[in-house]
Amino acid sequence: MSESFDKLKNALKKLPGFGLKSAESTALYLSLENKDGAIELIEAIKGAIEHISPCPECGGLSEDDKLCDICVDSSRNSSAICVVEKSSDINAIEKSGAWRGKYHVIGGKLSPMRKITPDKLNINSLINKVENGNVAEIMLALSNDIEGEATCHYIQDKLALFDISLTRIGFGLPSGSQLAFADSNTIKSAMNSRKNF
Repeated sequence: MSESFDKLKNALKKLPGFGLKSAESTALYLSLENKDGAIELIEAIKGAIEHISPCPECGGLSEDDKLCDICVDSSRNSSAICVVEKSSDINAIEKSGAWRGKYHVIGGKLSPMRKITPDKLNINSLINKVENGNVAEIMLALSNDIEGEATCHYIQDKLALFDISLTRIGFGLPSGSQLAFADSNTIKSAMNSRKNF
């Protein structure tokens, strides 16, 4: 194959969900069979890089440093905050339709092995939201694994002095699974069966 093809294939292979075969077939498709689609994809990626940013309030996806649609939606319960690891978790929960509160993205989970400590996560701004009042419930929707549990316990310790309801989603998910990859019915069931933490 050509150097340009190999470069495209290797770039695609770095994306989540792409293995060697899918990267190769996508590279062939974009290079030979759908050049117009490839150009459209390039423009969409450029636009995303230029305009997509984290919401300054919740950390979810937004445009041009503005508040996201969820944060500006006055019909949502602003006293209930669902804490998630990443923006893709918000998308998964929203598809389930099980949550009408707001969100807070912490940007991962505690992991001593990967040197992810509390100061590397967006936890202090969550504590600030609770300190500023008007928060009645924090629901922890973090991964069902050791690191997710450790992060939940850390947040629980930080919020122990506040008079709020702290809940953790129930799980119909296998241990170690990620929320973003669960189907809507499983997420809805987990949200509806949340328990005090």
